[in-house]
Amino acid sequence: MIRKYVFGPVASRRLGVSLGVDLVRPKTCSLDCIYCEAKATTELTLERREYVPVDEVIAELDAVLKPHPELDYITFSGSGEPTLNSGIGRVTEFLKRAYPQYKLCLLTNGFCLGDPSLRREIAGIDRIVPSLDASNSEEFRIINRPAPGLEFDRFIYDLTDFCRCSKQEIFLELFIVPGVNDSDESISRFVEIIRPMQVDLVQLNTLDRPGVVDWIRPSEPSNTRRFIAALEPFVAVEAVGPFRYRSKSAGQNPSLFTEMEKRIMDLVSRRPATVDDLEVALGCRAVEFHPILDRLFKAGFLEIEKRERGTFYSAPAQR
Repeated sequence: MIRKYVFGPVASRRLGVSLGVDLVRPKTCSLDCIYCEAKATTELTLERREYVPVDEVIAELDAVLKPHPELDYITFSGSGEPTLNSGIGRVTEFLKRAYPQYKLCLLTNGFCLGDPSLRREIAGIDRIVPSLDASNSEEFRIINRPAPGLEFDRFIYDLTDFCRCSKQEIFLELFIVPGVNDSDESISRFVEIIRPMQVDLVQLNTLDRPGVVDWIRPSEPSNTRRFIAALEPFVAVEAVGPFRYRSKSAGQNPSLFTEMEKRIMDLVSRRPATVDDLEVALGCRAVEFHPILDRLFKAGFLEIEKRERGTFYSAPAQR
């Protein structure tokens, strides 16, 4: 079957094994973000309507899900802003009724979340991941390049209200654009904006694949750590770009590490190490300790950084 609206499953660094659902035509969005991997917006709009036939989307999902594939999430994402499709509620309702074993995730720029109708339509989605890339109107204009009629202050009001009222899991994504939204003043404004939202997690992202403009560059790990230091006192933080970090999980006790975990932590606490380095130091194959590295990272005991010589694991600096 040739698919038009469902893609994957793909291995997502944020969501595990994810089946994607695309609810708009390429590239339909209310923003034209400079970092977007889906490239420049060709239909810049605020109009909510059925951009692709919802009955066809549901039929395609049904065909893909009937064999009951192993998935971590079914994710509304793709080549534009999924909440612009006025039929997203019908798709959500179908999935929760026909395939309740699967968790649903929505990746959204968040600009429709003030709409009471949309809030009802997405009430069955398990995890909402809205974006917040600007700490003021000027950064919003430079980074997000909104459709006429979108106002930054109104967006912050609606997003804050949604996050505080929602019973769903909220992971707020913040895309760091060096030279635009990473000054000390910007970080202070982000703190004041995010603190009242009471989200479950802030995901710090930065350029990892080519965006729309050629001048944007990735945030260096030392720069990303400035955001972590400012946000972590009141919210869990995860860095998901070339530099990877995760706040320590509540209840994780280093004294309960296995012997292999202790050996790995002892090595990376002294200096960063690649998988090849760890193979030599530990005297075993990577396949034997890779699950341990993954577990330690998810618990917040490791940082991961891509460098020229490879991917390095290290212990987070004490704060």
